Amino acid sequence: MHLRRKVVISIIAVLFLVSLIGYQNAFAKEVSKVVETQWLADNLNNVKVVFVDNWPSAKESYEKKHVTGSVYMGIGALMGTISPNPPDKVQFEGMMTRLGISNNDHVVLYGPDGESVFTLGAFWLMEYFGHKNVSYLNGGLAKWNKENRSSEGGMKKAEAGNYKVGAVDESIRIVADDVLKNLNNAKVALVDARGTGEYKGEVNNDKNKRVGYIPGALDLDSKLNFNADGTLKSEADLKAVYESKGVTKDKEVIAYCQGGIKAANAYFVLRHVLGYKNVKVYVGSWGEWSGLDYKKYPIVGKIVEEKK
Repeated sequence: MHLRRKVVISIIAVLFLVSLIGYQNAFAKEVSKVVETQWLADNLNNVKVVFVDNWPSAKESYEKKHVTGSVYMGIGALMGTISPNPPDKVQFEGMMTRLGISNNDHVVLYGPDGESVFTLGAFWLMEYFGHKNVSYLNGGLAKWNKENRSSEGGMKKAEAGNYKVGAVDESIRIVADDVLKNLNNAKVALVDARGTGEYKGEVNNDKNKRVGYIPGALDLDSKLNFNADGTLKSEADLKAVYESKGVTKDKEVIAYCQGGIKAANAYFVLRHVLGYKNVKVYVGSWGEWSGLDYKKYPIVGKIVEEKK
């Protein structure tokens, strides 16, 4: 009798474990790359929530009031330095571990508002390092707070996780020489996500040696992806924005900005909202390109006199 009871209990335990694993896998597969505030409110216990930014003011905003349970990610150390080299795997693993994130966790990223460029920069980083279970909170903290949803203050310290990067996804990254090879390729759309002032060479916020744009690049400011309230524009509106400039699904798309952050916004919208299959980020972007040998890496613009 006791043996039969033990067998029954063991079978129930196994079935529960299998169903739990199945639920977790189904949950990860069904979650959209864009989640709304109501969805997050309903699933706070099923995901790891991360506030992403790099400005002191945003950190203060996080400490004052943030989504309950969320941790803070300062992304500048990972994507703030211009380099032709890929993002640092060891730094990424360390950051994810400190945030209490493990490889199988589903992560929801958000910023002070939906338009915060760093949020989708972190999204691109996670996909590059093979973390597929990641979503973006539409409207960010501003929308969440406006709706008076579950919040808390202070700086939350996560219990350390154990994160290890497997295979990186090099299909979404491109380097300067690959951009150079495709300057006259009609099957490639080169998207400049910085902003019209920088594109025209009227603004030089980062003291580049040259101002202007890469030949053939299209002026598509990352701000064009968002509504006035910081939420993403509709799929129809985004399609109109990009197709009006000739950025169509049949082309390979290369996005760049100053250092890869705004370019990641274009990557996200094109790949995960509009369904483009072949979108890459030139991480070095204008910060690298503008300092290269102009005889080999051309620009449309001018050389800036160095200040003493």
